[in-house]
Amino acid sequence: MKSHVQVIAFEAKNKEVSIGLNQTIAALGIIGVIVLSAIFFAYRGNDVGELPTLISRFTTELINAKILTFSGLLKAIESTMVAALIVLAWFGLGANVFRVLKVENTESLLPLNLALYCASGASIWSLLWFGLGIAQLFRSSCALLLLVMGFLLACYEGLKIYKIKRDRAENRFAWFSKTTLIFILSPVLLAFISALAPTLGKDAMVYRLAVPKAWLAAGGMVDVSTNIFSHLSFGAEMNGVWAMLLANFINPEIAEAAFGLVAFASLPLLLLAVYGIAREWGLFSDWALLAVLLVAAIPTIYQVAASGYVDHTLAWYVTLAIYAAGKWWQSQSRSSAIILALSLGAAFAVKLIALFAFIPLFIIILFKVRALQNEGATTGNTVLMKGLTILTAAGVLASPWYIRVWLKTGSPMFPFYAHLWKGSAPGWDAERSALSGLVMRNYGGANKGIFDYLLTPLHLSLQAQPEIPAYFDGVLGISLLLSLPLLVWGLWRMAIRSEVKIGVSMAGCWYLCWLFTSQQLRFLLPVLPALALAIVFVIAQIDSSRKGKNNIFKAVVFASGLPGLLVILAWFLAVNPVRAALGGEPRDAYLEQRLDYYSYYETINRDLPKEARVWLINMRNDTVHLERQYLADYVFEDYTLTKFVQDSSSLSELRGKIKQLGITHILIRTDVLLDYARSPIVDEKKSTAQNEGKLNLLKSLLSEEVKVLKSDTKFMLVELP
Repeated sequence: MKSHVQVIAFEAKNKEVSIGLNQTIAALGIIGVIVLSAIFFAYRGNDVGELPTLISRFTTELINAKILTFSGLLKAIESTMVAALIVLAWFGLGANVFRVLKVENTESLLPLNLALYCASGASIWSLLWFGLGIAQLFRSSCALLLLVMGFLLACYEGLKIYKIKRDRAENRFAWFSKTTLIFILSPVLLAFISALAPTLGKDAMVYRLAVPKAWLAAGGMVDVSTNIFSHLSFGAEMNGVWAMLLANFINPEIAEAAFGLVAFASLPLLLLAVYGIAREWGLFSDWALLAVLLVAAIPTIYQVAASGYVDHTLAWYVTLAIYAAGKWWQSQSRSSAIILALSLGAAFAVKLIALFAFIPLFIIILFKVRALQNEGATTGNTVLMKGLTILTAAGVLASPWYIRVWLKTGSPMFPFYAHLWKGSAPGWDAERSALSGLVMRNYGGANKGIFDYLLTPLHLSLQAQPEIPAYFDGVLGISLLLSLPLLVWGLWRMAIRSEVKIGVSMAGCWYLCWLFTSQQLRFLLPVLPALALAIVFVIAQIDSSRKGKNNIFKAVVFASGLPGLLVILAWFLAVNPVRAALGGEPRDAYLEQRLDYYSYYETINRDLPKEARVWLINMRNDTVHLERQYLADYVFEDYTLTKFVQDSSSLSELRGKIKQLGITHILIRTDVLLDYARSPIVDEKKSTAQNEGKLNLLKSLLSEEVKVLKSDTKFMLVELP
């Protein structure tokens, strides 16, 4: 078997790819980059189109304003150290688990080994923190003790530096690898800086960070009845809990940044995994780095890593699971089975959507059994049992999260599909669950027909926009679309190794599940690294069959990633977190300029009594920045208010319903709720007079006998009588 550092000499099924065909493909690639980039940028007026202004503003601010303070820089260093030590603990535990289980090294390839060790370590530490949370042991002393244990495990194992033999042809293009590496590290650095700054990510503000903060305040995993998303699995966030506990021991002011950096850490580890897999599949480092670039240049990958989300963590685990599935197909070895079970279980503990990976894996197991039977082997039933054992083990590893929510709500999938599998909790019911499903299916556009589904890759790559559900709520870029035809052609005409086929099969099955459930780009991210690996592998195979190589294929792949990098730069400059990350801009000033409602939160935190309970209505459910008790409907943020108004015949009756909830103050977005054309209070089935009467009832609630503490054209904070 050829070494992983060699370019494998590929051949077509029947004949070598002709030089003329290669030249045609290269020419089409250049034209494709130009045309697709032009179309892509035509839809990017709100970010790339603003780059000159953003760069000018950023430069002016850095020149004229204070960039950092000593205390701010010290906090950044402390936060980074906390996150780095936790990642080191991941490595220590994971490496020793692999040693105890006698899992073979991945051909002594350091990047891939690091990604595997850290992934298994992170998931096992997360499971341990789940147990400590159930036992109400979220304490800084426990966090410090476990960190010391992890550090000692890491020291025991040691970082083994593997010497990778380099081929002369690889050295010839060292400059290309270095250039590619710089472009890879750029979005990683920008995501790191953004993760250091106060969080602006919607999911983090709503529950990814808000729920762990509530758990820390209680000392363990308690019911957060005011946050319906507290019933989700938090397999990725538990290491963030660890970081916040350590931060509280060092400096409580760095807790949020430490959490963000631990979440960010999955990004470089994901990229290490992509690089390591590419090398093990036989690609030179320049091609391997191009595969990494295609992943790093996806704007939404940057966004989730910079914002305290978990989708890149899920992508890390799923990518390793796809790699292990390919290894298992080849040998059904014990080591590949263990890696697959650990990776798949870790993914399932992060998000329920990881079930999308179980489906193709089950099909792959059946195909392997059938292939063995066709070859006359008698081990088919044994392989089937081994495969089912892997899937079962993965489910068992993730099961504590789903058992927990099952016991509390009656459904292991709660709050999803509560209308199908009966489950309930305060603030959520079967009706809202069904409505939530309808909302999720509207991502990518409502009322989709057959042509909409067929053209989804085109729309997704060229038209996608952040924060707009109809446009996939994210940005993908042109790289994968440009190379997709080559991938299809290569799978049809060329001899492709089975690991690549396994990756494409799993990515394809996941895509179909995504296509017919919720077309939110973040939900597709977990399989994009596998798709990028397969694409680069096929292009490298085409390139290796040419005579007189001139790097044209590499240049085309490289250029296809640049539009995505420009979007990332624009997003970073629009937020401009540098000064906030280093202490040059105060936290409150940073948030007030970027969250239009934050000044109201400041008023609540500063002026309202400790026993106050605020009703948040259409306020994006940001509870991480709120320091008072609250009530908030989730997903449908005006659901309870609308129901109360519709069911009340008088102001006194309406106030009586609100009083039963213990509400003392209301923070409401008035430009939506009081506008007849936009208000959910307006029922199309009722007459204009009836609707106006209900709107007037709501207006009376906010104006009669109340004390208006703060208001503008968009928001209003009132104190109820």
